Parts: sequence; structure tokens; C-alpha cells
Amino acid sequence: MKKTLILMFIFLLIFFCAVSLTPLRPTVIIQNETNANLYLQADESVFGIEPMPEEVDKIMKASPDVIVPGGEMRLTTSFFSIMSEGYEFNIGWLIGGRYSYNATGGGGQNFLLSSKTGVCSVTLTIKPGYNNVEIINEVGGICLKKLVLIKEKY
Repeated sequence: MKKTLILMFIFLLIFFCAVSLTPLRPTVIIQNETNANLYLQADESVFGIEPMPEEVDKIMKASPDVIVPGGEMRLTTSFFSIMSEGYEFNIGWLIGGRYSYNATGGGGQNFLLSSKTGVCSVTLTIKPGYNNVEIINEVGGICLKKLVLIKEKY
């Protein structure tokens, strides 16, 4: 009985270490190559369904993440969106100011979460101006859902 409990504990410990160290969620890396702060908003939503007014209000009131010039940030999706079907990962940014009236640039990019096609990691290199972004797909990796670029113009 004692050996069984010890073996079960060791198995669970190895399992949790493997799950926490293996990147099972897709990742988006944002690099700021501008001379100003980058104000970043990211959220997840059901693909093709517009958000309710309450959700829009919540998004607008949320404080954005700030990336300093030359810095980078790593964003991952939630486990809920990985387990569900038909979700998208939305990223928007403004350069130089938190609001559009005092920003010197900005843009956005959306990704569909798919279990069939796509990549596990994407690097977005933000440059000065509006919608001036370089997208680098990093091939390889193991993840439950993959990122598929949605081509929309803002």
C-alpha cells in the first residue's frame, strides 16, 4: 500500500511537471520596434459573433499592457478557448498614446484557433505607423490548438 501511494505521487508529480513545462497553448510574441510605448489590448472571443455592449464596455475600461521601446511581451491563450471550438485571439495596439486621438500609430491582428492547420507560435514585430507589422510564423512545436492568421483590414 505504501509503495503504491509513493509510486502514484511520483507519477502525478512527473505528470504535472511535464504539463507545466510543455507549451500546450499557442503563443504570440509581440516585439516593439518603435521609439514610443506600445499600448496593447488582447482578448478572446467566439469567431464571427460581435461582442455584446457590456463586453465592449469591459474591454474599453480595461487597462492595456504597455511594452517599452525595444521590449517584447509573450501572450498565450486561455485553456478555456483551447478546449472550446470556434474561438479567435484578437490583438490590438496603439503607438505613443493610450487613446487614438494622441497615438502616432496602431493596428490589430486576429488569429483563429484551429486544431487542424496553423502554427504554435507567431512573432509580431510592430514598427512605426498604422498597420505596419511584420508577421513571422515559427514552424514546429507542440500545442493543442494552432494559430491561423485572419486577414482583415482595419
